[in-house]
Order: sequence, then C-alpha cells, then structure tokens
Amino acid sequence: MPRSMSAVNEAVLFLAVLKRIPRKRWVTAQELMENMREAGYDIQERRMQRILKAMSECEDLGIETNRKSKPYGYRQGLPSGDLSMFQMRPDVSLLVRLFEEHLRYQLPQRIRASLTTVFESARETLNESAPGRPREWVNKVAFVSGCVPMLPPKITERVFAAVSNALYRGCKLEVTYDNTQGERIKGTVSPLGLVQQEQRLYLICKFDGYDNLRHLALHRIIEAGALEDFPAERPRNFSLKKYISERHLNFSNGRKIRLTLEFTNPVTALNLRETPFTRDQVLEELPQGGWRLSAVMDDTVLLDGWIAAWREIAGIRKVVREEIESPAPAA
Repeated sequence: MPRSMSAVNEAVLFLAVLKRIPRKRWVTAQELMENMREAGYDIQERRMQRILKAMSECEDLGIETNRKSKPYGYRQGLPSGDLSMFQMRPDVSLLVRLFEEHLRYQLPQRIRASLTTVFESARETLNESAPGRPREWVNKVAFVSGCVPMLPPKITERVFAAVSNALYRGCKLEVTYDNTQGERIKGTVSPLGLVQQEQRLYLICKFDGYDNLRHLALHRIIEAGALEDFPAERPRNFSLKKYISERHLNFSNGRKIRLTLEFTNPVTALNLRETPFTRDQVLEELPQGGWRLSAVMDDTVLLDGWIAAWREIAGIRKVVREEIESPAPAA
C-alpha cells in the first residue's frame, strides 16, 4: 500500500477512536476496542494502547488520562467548541436532544450511556448552559408520551452487551431467563431482533429444538453469553418488520375487524382526519349531525383502551365491530 494511503487510513482510525472518547466520564481501552469492533474496526489491544498513548501526548487533542488505577481511563478535556469537526448543526442538535429526552423514559441509564458522546456534542452545539437563543430554543420543545408514564425496568449492562453482540455478529446466545410464571429457564437461542415497546425491550428469538418464535423481555434475562462460534439459525424469509406488522407485539387477538364509530365532537373529527387510524379509513359528516368513521383494523386491547378513554370526550354514541376474515399467512 502507498505510504500516503497508509497515513490516511491511520488518520481515519485515529478520528474513529477520538469520536468515541467521551468528555464527562472515563472510558477504558477495552471499552473503546468493543465500540470500535461494533463499528467494523478490529483493533488489537496493543495497537489501541499505542493510539491512546499518542493521543494523550498530543496537547492539541487534550485527551486526559486517569492513571490512579488500572485499567487506565481516558476522556476528552478540550473546552466546548475546540473540536469543530464534531459539532452538529443546530437543527440536527435539536433533534438529537429531543431523541435523548424521549429515551430518558424508554431505556435504562446504562444503555443510554453508550450514546454519551453524541448527546454531549448536541448540548455543546446548543450551548444550553449559556443564556441566549440556543438555550431558549431547546427549552421550547418537549416530548410527551401518549401512554401512562412508567419507569423502565432494570436491565443489567452485561445482559444488554451480550444480546447486542450476538445480534450484531449473527451468533447464538446462551440465556438464563425468568418467565412470567416465576420459572427459571436455561437454553440456547438464535436472536433475530430487538424490539422496544414503550418502556420494555424484547428479544425476538428461536430456542434450539423448536420452530416457534419467542419474545424474551430483557429485564427478565438473568445471564446471557454470546456463542460466537455458533451461527444463529435464522428462519427462511424472516423479516422483523413483517413480523411486527403481523400483530405479534400489539396486544392483538389475531382478528381483523371493520370498526364503525359515530361521534359528535368536531375536534375528534379533525384529529382523525389529521392522524387517521389507517390510510383507507372513511370519515364522513352525517346529515343529522356528528360524524361516522369506518376503518379495517386489528382487534387489540390498545383499541379498546382508546375507545374507553375517548368515549365521553369524543361524544361516541355508537360502536360497531364487524369481524372480517384475516388473510392467510404467507407460506
């Protein structure tokens, strides 16, 4: 390889490591190696140590080293704005901050910590600690959940790391799991996908020796270990998006219905025009007053809850559920 290309590749590698060193907490060489592997960089420990040593000795980079105990810790010590290459545009920063606020009630703190550098960069661009327009801007937006607020269940860092690693590498996973009946189950699974449903995370997987798919709540997994030498057995033509669309995770009873609602509140009619239940729903104003909505939908507990919550506010005076034949599943 020409020397110039080698130098460029080395510079790209340095930048990739630098982007993963946070400002407000210490990170070890081992953590950085794992983060780099997830991004597709396979770096040996000695090489990572040489890179970190070189960064620490370069005053312009401002990398601080904590040598009080082993393994050593590293963090960025530059004041805000010195690394302009990592600054986001204000509009992007605002979206990232909204994303962070949304995740605050969706994922455990330890999991969010993996995105610390990105969140810090967004805060620095918006300069929220200083007076002025950027700080006012971020305080003018908020995320409000449409469901009853709940705190997320506790998920251990080692379990999340093992599940993520197995999913990324496409290998099997050994798990110890407490089911809802209080039984402790041990087994080997092929992980197929990770789904967030409000505050909970579910691993979609298949146990060895079984054909059906299971949902394992991550907070009920007690132990997990990736089996990197054993490839996961992925069902033919499996698609996570298609699996979710087939009502496996929305509290459905598996039936399709034609829902007909008659109601009197014009604000509800406006809301249902702006955010319809389905693309082909029909909403019409009735000659005698009020509105009628008709839509083909999944028959779910969530739908029952919506009708119960809005019955009085919307002035719902008629609800008709007509069960229709569901399409046969694809072979």
